[in-house]
Amino acid sequence: MDDNTLPDNTPVSILYIGTRMPEESLSQDSGIIFNACTDVTAAVASAHRPDIVLMDPFPSGGRSLETAAEWLSAFNKKKFRFPPALFIIVPRNADQASALEFLGAGFDEIVELPVSAREIRLRAGIYLEKNLIEQKMSSGESSLKRAFEYLDRFKLEVKQLKTELMDEKNSLNAALKQVQQMTDERRRLKESLAGLKENLTLNMEGFGQILYSLIRRRVETNQGHGERVARIASFIAKELGYDEKKLDDLRKAAMLHEVGLLFMSGPPCKAKAEKNGTEEKPDINESAGSGPAAYDKTLMLQYPVKGAELLDQCPGFEDSARIIRSLNEWSDGTGYPDGLKRRYIPMPSRILAGADELESLRDRKDIRDTESLLKALEELAGVRLDPVIVGWLEKYVVSHLGGDSFRVRGVRVEQLEPGMELGTALFTATGTKLFTSNTVLTREAIDKIIQYNREYPVDETVYIKV
Repeated sequence: MDDNTLPDNTPVSILYIGTRMPEESLSQDSGIIFNACTDVTAAVASAHRPDIVLMDPFPSGGRSLETAAEWLSAFNKKKFRFPPALFIIVPRNADQASALEFLGAGFDEIVELPVSAREIRLRAGIYLEKNLIEQKMSSGESSLKRAFEYLDRFKLEVKQLKTELMDEKNSLNAALKQVQQMTDERRRLKESLAGLKENLTLNMEGFGQILYSLIRRRVETNQGHGERVARIASFIAKELGYDEKKLDDLRKAAMLHEVGLLFMSGPPCKAKAEKNGTEEKPDINESAGSGPAAYDKTLMLQYPVKGAELLDQCPGFEDSARIIRSLNEWSDGTGYPDGLKRRYIPMPSRILAGADELESLRDRKDIRDTESLLKALEELAGVRLDPVIVGWLEKYVVSHLGGDSFRVRGVRVEQLEPGMELGTALFTATGTKLFTSNTVLTREAIDKIIQYNREYPVDETVYIKV
């Protein structure tokens, strides 16, 4: 080994303990950091850690092997993390047994004077390399220790996490059981609610049938009036896009719209007959002294309100009650009970009023054919009934009630020709009447229809007499 084998070519730090000065080359060599000390106690107390401790216990002054042992013991008592290499200088005439004794006592190398710096460096190389390996091993052991400590902490954290996960799992299982129980309970409640709903529906139907049976027995002069009103109202409502719930409410209102007549004073059938007569609409503000006839007519005007008050107390009939309440509101605003006008009257009430009026007109003695029925309907447009509803009623008449004696066919606006005769009145979508029934179309009339259709669309189908 030469001096180039030293790690990183670092200088060798030597501490000499003794009274003799070794070769000057030790202190003058640039690769050696040399310090000398005559007292081992001072050397041990020094904070500096040398690479090599060069002990010289055998000067000519007469120190002995015991001195060497004392110095060695003193250095061993100081706990170096990385102990320096201990070299001992022995006399040149020392025998091999003595040398082995020094090595057995704990010295690393035996040196004889004179000694050169090169020899010291060569001998120190292996110890410096050993020291470097020990430092690396110590660093590795420290890293390994930290790794094991981290692993222990990690294992502890994993154990704690496992415990927490187990607790959460148990909580989740308990929650899932509760959810399952709640789901089962919800299913049972849903089934129970479905049963109650079905029973309620059946009860409502039964109650409605009971009321309608009373109406048929005590009120209706023309049996099946409520059913026919329901068919007419359903026809219009379907054309207007009503959903099933609204249709059902409207059908119930149509069947039971005369329930208030059950509470009229006097025979209900007589009141019903007056309702279907040709008298003028009574003024509800007439004085009490106007006589029994005016009193009966006033009650006739009020019977939808009385019926609505009854039905409003029955679960499932509240919406139907609201429809019936406004049955006697007139399109011109002169109706009862609130004097509502045109678009402020609920649409279902307008439909029901139209269906009821159509059925009442058919019972009148002066209505003998389809043509007179259509004419009577037109007279109600804008006064008693919403013109839009009148338009739908006329369509119902010609499509369901016309018969062979009144034949019509439907054409589009662009198919109209001069000389055609209208089978029904022609309204715009906003309710404006353009022409009455029986009008014979001219070119000017057709142009007017086309012009209106661009801005205010008319009915898609125009009914022409055949």
